[in-house]
Amino acid sequence: MPSLLPIFREKLIYWAQQNLEQRLVVARPVMKKSSVPYGVTVTKKKIPGKRVIIRKRIFGNQRIHRATWHEAGLHELDIPKLVCVIKGITDYQVGEYLVTCGEGHFILLPPLTPNTTGGRSHLEGEHRKNGACDLLQIQIFRDSVLCRLCSSHGEIHQDYERDNCLIRHSQTAHLFTHFLEEAMLGINENAVICEHLLSAFFLLLSREIEAGHHLNLQFNAPKSTFTGSPIQEVHNYIKTHIREHLTIETVAQQMFMSPSQFTRYLRREGGQSFVEMLTECRLEEAKILLRETEWSVENISNLVGFKSHTYFNALFRRQVGCAPGAYRKNSQNQSPKNDRK
Repeated sequence: MPSLLPIFREKLIYWAQQNLEQRLVVARPVMKKSSVPYGVTVTKKKIPGKRVIIRKRIFGNQRIHRATWHEAGLHELDIPKLVCVIKGITDYQVGEYLVTCGEGHFILLPPLTPNTTGGRSHLEGEHRKNGACDLLQIQIFRDSVLCRLCSSHGEIHQDYERDNCLIRHSQTAHLFTHFLEEAMLGINENAVICEHLLSAFFLLLSREIEAGHHLNLQFNAPKSTFTGSPIQEVHNYIKTHIREHLTIETVAQQMFMSPSQFTRYLRREGGQSFVEMLTECRLEEAKILLRETEWSVENISNLVGFKSHTYFNALFRRQVGCAPGAYRKNSQNQSPKNDRK
C-alpha cells in the first residue's frame, strides 16, 4: 500500500473540511495580497528567458496548446493541477508570481498556468539555504488523476516515483472539474460547496488507492492531450478509460467521427475492428500488470475492464497461448536472464 494513503486520510481530507477559504490559493493572471489567505505571501517574479511553444495544433474541435520556459524550468500545460503542501514551507512559482505558503495550504492552478513540474527545488531565497518542504502535486487529466510526491531540502529536490500513482476513475476527475469551476468563481463566496467537493474528491482517491485501483507512474503515465497520430490517440483514449464500458459510439465521438467513419478508419489505418483493438489494449495492459505487480489475476481482470474473471482467463489463454498465472510465472523466470544480458 503506497504511503499516499495516510496522507489522504490523516491530512488532506481533514484540511479540505476545515476553513478551506483560509487554505486555498487560486492562481490567477493577476494576484494581489488581498486575494490570498492570511499567512500566504505573493511576490512578483518575472519569468526569465523566452516562452517556447512545444505544440499548437487543431484536432477535431479541440485546440492543443503547450509551452515551456527552459531557463526558468516552467511549463504551460492544458490540464489543471492542485499542489498540496504536506510539510514545511514552499516557494512555488505560479506564472509571474512566487507563492509562499506552509503546511495545510493548497495551490490551485487552472489549465495553461505556467508552473514548475518537477526536477527543481520548490524553495527560494532564505528557504533555499536551510528550508524544506514536502509536496503532493495532483494533475487532473480527462478521465484520470495523477498523484506525484516530491520533497525539497535546500537546493536538493527529489521526486518519489515509487509512491506516485495514476488513478483511472472518470467520476473523480469530473468531480475535480466541478471543484475548479466553483473555486474560480470565488472561494469565499462558495466555501461550503468547495469544501464538500474537495473532501469528496480526496475521499474517492483514497478509496481507489486502498482498493488497489491505481497504476505505478513508472510504467503507465497518461497523455494529457492528443500527442500523436489519430490511431495512437485511439489507443491512448482506450488506455485512459480501460476500466469503463467502452462502445464504438463513445470512442468515435471522442475522435470526432461517426461510428461508420470510425470503423472504416480503423480498418484502413490499423487493420483491426474496434473490438479487436479494444481487446488488444486490455490484454496488453493486463500483461504489464501481471509483470509489474503482485495483484491477483481477478483484480487485474477487473482493472482492465473485464467484468467476468472466467472470460478474461479464457480470452487470455486463447490470445496469448497460456493462462495469466503461467504468463506471470514465465515472466518472472525470464527476468534474471534478461538482466544478465
